[in-house]
Amino acid sequence: MSSARGVLPGTVRDVVQSGEGVVETSEGVFFVRGVIAGEALLVRPVDKPGRVRRANVVRITESAPSRVEPACPHAARCGGCPTMHLDLAAQRALKARFLGEALRKAGVGSELVIDVVNADITLGYRRRARLTFRAGKPTALGFRRERSHEVIDIDRCIVLEPVLDTAIGTLRTKLLPSLVGEGEIGLSIGAKGGAVVVLRSSEAQARSVYAACEEMVSAGELEGVAITAGGATLPALIGQPEECALAADGQVLRGTVGGFSQAHASINRALTERVLALAEPAGMRVLELYAGHGNFSVMLAAQALSLVAVEQDGPALKACRANLEARGLKAKLIEGDVQRNLGSGPIDVVVLDPPRTGAPGVLTALRARKPKRIVYVSCDPATLSRDIAELQAEAPGPRYRVDHAACFEMFPQTADLESVVRLVRA
Repeated sequence: MSSARGVLPGTVRDVVQSGEGVVETSEGVFFVRGVIAGEALLVRPVDKPGRVRRANVVRITESAPSRVEPACPHAARCGGCPTMHLDLAAQRALKARFLGEALRKAGVGSELVIDVVNADITLGYRRRARLTFRAGKPTALGFRRERSHEVIDIDRCIVLEPVLDTAIGTLRTKLLPSLVGEGEIGLSIGAKGGAVVVLRSSEAQARSVYAACEEMVSAGELEGVAITAGGATLPALIGQPEECALAADGQVLRGTVGGFSQAHASINRALTERVLALAEPAGMRVLELYAGHGNFSVMLAAQALSLVAVEQDGPALKACRANLEARGLKAKLIEGDVQRNLGSGPIDVVVLDPPRTGAPGVLTALRARKPKRIVYVSCDPATLSRDIAELQAEAPGPRYRVDHAACFEMFPQTADLESVVRLVRA
């Protein structure tokens, strides 16, 4: 086929961090979703503004051996599972490669072996999700198409835990017809194992929406609902909408309404246990940054000589305090921006789990306090690389080296990963 008809033959040269393939054609390089390195294909360029040139697949003429038929019929359109067309071995290799490249870029030697921790469950695993609803004709409830405002209407999601998958059908039948405008619906799991819903919309919702939610909670179809609509500053709470999980110690870990938690229960346990093993907190003065609701705090406090935990989000810190008190544990909790609350004085161990934006400048600031070990948990290899590189630069204070790195399959069917590295004082 000729380019005059808008279709170009190409070859996939590589797959980059976002999971997109770099495709070489006679008219240059394009980024294409859903392809695998080495494949030959026909693509149609997408005419959109921006510096990155993208294209869509017309037909794959030579498939890679690792290509599989996606388990979900929505996979080609929905933005939620961009690597479902890869077999699990290829997905895992891709994640490990991304982490390895990030570490090499930060100056970590290639001799470091990355430990890969694979998920035991790769479908029906996800404990939280964020859907979009759009009322009117037609109505839609689902996930957005990648790089688009289009809502892919779904009746179920096979990567969600069954209780959340079921909740989608319940919401579609009993809530969607009453909704106005558009907004987001967060799904997660509550203290009793049921689905909890956090609904946010800039448009005021009718009384029938609140009544439908009250009915679903009363019937036991949902554990709780929080609704923030029409410019309200505080949510209307129905039932018990706080998210909960089991901590690595086997006890309940209470979260917040619409806050952050890890997506995969068993992988989170493995991650928490690894963080504890790498931190070696027994008898140590531990500083934890970005503590959240205490996913690591409850484990660190049980062994540490002392624990200081810093978290900016007030509700999360309140939940962290409750989780510690429920276990009879003590820690000094500080609410505020991490950059401004690094404290002073001697510390032995630092554990940090920043958001996707990373922790720019934090490691450099901590260097002067000379901790023995720094355990860094990350959900973004690029910002992890940037932050680790700070400790490789010449600056006052000791130098640190990475002596352990692990990649955790927290998000099967995606190119995303959770990682942990330990830096030890040279």
